[in-house]
Amino acid sequence: MAGEQTREEVAARLEAIFSSAMEGEELEKALVSIDKRLDKFEGKWGGLIKWAEQKYGTPDEAEQPSPEQTEQPQKESGPSVQGEMSREDAFSKLESIFRSNIEGNELEKMIGSIDKRLDKFEGKWPKLILWAEEKYGQADVNAEVAVGENETHQETIGVEQTLELIIGGEHESALMNLKQMVSEDSSDSDTWNAFSSYFSSIGFSGRAKACEEKSESLS
Repeated sequence: MAGEQTREEVAARLEAIFSSAMEGEELEKALVSIDKRLDKFEGKWGGLIKWAEQKYGTPDEAEQPSPEQTEQPQKESGPSVQGEMSREDAFSKLESIFRSNIEGNELEKMIGSIDKRLDKFEGKWPKLILWAEEKYGQADVNAEVAVGENETHQETIGVEQTLELIIGGEHESALMNLKQMVSEDSSDSDTWNAFSSYFSSIGFSGRAKACEEKSESLS
């Protein structure tokens, strides 16, 4: 039980949660705050961990594959992970694995985590793919084909989902989506239209107008 954990174990758990969900200065601040949080919640560490997991999610299971996984020769992973591999190939392979074996919200979460996983395993993408195949199963050939065919459709769904978040009042989630969409393609007029809707929904009419004009200039 969490209540029986030592201070060191709770600190390690919090560090894992924060490291999985944050980066940069935000992560540094969170890590520095651990001791203060432990003092404040003395005797209630179970509740502290529960709060952290609810706010930031559980630690990324792919951060540190087991020694058995990382030490396996690449030849055991099959031709799909042998030799040189580009980031795009690794991304596509992981997406295919996830789409073949996961559904719903969990699938969306895993797809959204791919870039972070690739960053953490820079230069070790075959091992990351091996981990994914062992944990979730091989990619369905049909799923691999669908990944390429549905890219344009997925972008449209992204805009629609973001608009639904805006309408539903989930402004923080909508803003995160919009920032990601702009970083991926800043010349997409639909994205700027969605940005206009976002600013309008929170009362920033000036910014909404600017985004609308930006969208029109790209149409």
